[in-house]
Amino acid sequence: MAKQRNRNRNNNGHSNNKSLEYQRFASVSAIKNSSSSASSASSITETRLKTMLKDPQSNATQIANLSKSMKQVNGIYKRIIRYFSSLLTYDHTIFPVMDNPFAFAEDPTAMQEEFAQTAIFVDSLNPKFNLPMIAEKLFTNGAVFLYKLQDSKSVAYQELPLTFCRIGYIDQGVYRYQMDVSKIQESTLEYYPKEIQSAYASYQNGATDKFIEGKWYEVSDKGVAFTLDTDALTQNGASLPPLANALIDAIKIENAKEDMENTAQLDNTKIVHSKIETDEKGRPLMELPVVLEYHNALKRSLPDGSVAITNPFDTSALSLNGTGKDGKFALLDKSVEQLYDGAGVSKLLFAGDGASSQALERSIQVDAQWMYSFLLPMFTNYYNYELRKAGKKGTSWKIKFLEISHFDRQDAITTAKDQLSYGGSRQEYLAYTGMTPLQVANVLIFEQRVLNIDAIMIAKQTSYTQSGGDGAVADTSADATAGAPESDDPTDTTTRIKDSQ
Repeated sequence: MAKQRNRNRNNNGHSNNKSLEYQRFASVSAIKNSSSSASSASSITETRLKTMLKDPQSNATQIANLSKSMKQVNGIYKRIIRYFSSLLTYDHTIFPVMDNPFAFAEDPTAMQEEFAQTAIFVDSLNPKFNLPMIAEKLFTNGAVFLYKLQDSKSVAYQELPLTFCRIGYIDQGVYRYQMDVSKIQESTLEYYPKEIQSAYASYQNGATDKFIEGKWYEVSDKGVAFTLDTDALTQNGASLPPLANALIDAIKIENAKEDMENTAQLDNTKIVHSKIETDEKGRPLMELPVVLEYHNALKRSLPDGSVAITNPFDTSALSLNGTGKDGKFALLDKSVEQLYDGAGVSKLLFAGDGASSQALERSIQVDAQWMYSFLLPMFTNYYNYELRKAGKKGTSWKIKFLEISHFDRQDAITTAKDQLSYGGSRQEYLAYTGMTPLQVANVLIFEQRVLNIDAIMIAKQTSYTQSGGDGAVADTSADATAGAPESDDPTDTTTRIKDSQ
């Protein structure tokens, strides 16, 4: 009896072991044959970003990095930033600030020379080239910190790291900044301006009393900062990107895209079932090692997106095509709409909707008005500061950026031309057409005085530029002059043509 009990005990143990082996096999007997997996579009979740936006002072750098990376992966967010930064034409004029304008009326020679020299200086600052790029960095990062490098021929700007700088104060309407020299590394020191290198040397020598909080160096007026965050000075110099709130919707879009990719994988998933033969009591007739070999051989031969299942049951193949697709497409569409709403721009901008073109025009006008009210005055203050610093004793000069975008240039030109008959500014009219002060100072003088271009480019004579005889009755003789009757007030073109004949 004892031997029988021991035998039964051993058999039960063996049976239990077999059962555990099949349990372990069952747990891995239906694994998708694919190593790919969806990754999050951002390491920062929507909830986390909302919390970070409430504390700009602590999180401005992280949010700026998120905005920069999101611009690389989300096409809508990138195009909105490009739209705002390139919306304006940055056309401009310059004008003198004179205590007595009439004092120069009798002898304008000195003022003419000053105008030409000032136009050359403004051209060296190259606003039409630099300002769109500065605006794009500003919209991406929230702030941009520049250092002006100048020689006798040109002016260039070096951008300093966002993580090293903070806005310190406003001087004559211009943002100035401070730099944390403790973050500079010896290996990169040579890439910084001489002023920064000297500040770092002082810091290394222990002269920390020269710095704010022992490490913040106040950069000279060669450094300039730009930001549209009007709360920067109350946030310890930190700035948020103007479209920071739209980042929440951009994250939603990327997450919705990943859900759609998962849906596409489900649409193409195939299930291949292998049934294990069993006896009348449901016990497998084939040993587990053999079953496992067959199962692994099947998995290796299946293409990506296929699932191998091996079990003793009758398994029905279910189509996964379309699983949850409608809801996920709707989520993506809604997320895109929310991004436009969050950025405050029209969905019509990039042909995303077929609604009224009048609504689109009004939306662009509102966007441009925001730029006219905040961005242009900030740029104007900086250029006027540079003009004051570069000016010689005597007359000072100022710059004026025209309120014009690429979408309404033709209307602005028409309006400026109409104002000429009422005494409007010729210089502003030329600026509306895209000419810079340097072009006004040189191109027109060169054409009129050097090339004498009006004498060369004479309009062809037509019935509108030719004059007829004095008589009211048409004279058909050979000596009669064809054309319309002479006008009592001929145009400049008509007079020039007659004089050239």
